[in-house]
Amino acid sequence: MFRPVHRSRRRSATLWALVVLGAGVCGAQRASAAGPVPDTFPDCTAAQLSLGLDDENGQFDGMSQSGTLLVIRNLGPGACAVAALPVLRFEGRDHERLAMARRPPAGMHPGPVLPPVAVAADAELTARLHWVSGDVFDDGHNCVTPDTIVLDVPGGPLRWHFGRQMCAPAHATHYFDQTPLRPDPTLWRQDEGGHR
Repeated sequence: MFRPVHRSRRRSATLWALVVLGAGVCGAQRASAAGPVPDTFPDCTAAQLSLGLDDENGQFDGMSQSGTLLVIRNLGPGACAVAALPVLRFEGRDHERLAMARRPPAGMHPGPVLPPVAVAADAELTARLHWVSGDVFDDGHNCVTPDTIVLDVPGGPLRWHFGRQMCAPAHATHYFDQTPLRPDPTLWRQDEGGHR
């Protein structure tokens, strides 16, 4: 038997579903118009960064070895990104470039490929540097005391006084170990390593 009341109920249910669906679409459009949180960040520039070193009260010093924390601070108004394992260079007192490089991790040459790491506004990135500080190698006498550590970023180099003795085997140019940069605090939507 034909029952129009049921058809009316089905029509009402259909119309209600369309209303709910339309509201959901409009809500999604409004959320999109508000601007999603970006998954990537612009490169940090020299104008928004500061460079420094922190010896952590000698925490990294030991028998004929030493170390320090490389500290990069974001002074800009927003988050930006830096290479996770940036190339550092060293200069002498006359700003001449010294033939010094980090040691690649064992079994990896030239080293791991890591995505950039982001740093929030007014936050810091740190990396540990470690080296042999005493002239202890058998063939020895390959020690140097750089005056300045340099980090090249878009917009120009960042420099900081170094003044620490670093030693390596004779004729070697790999003087120090370097860990990847890590953020503190970690930005939202990053993993524990801070990679975007």
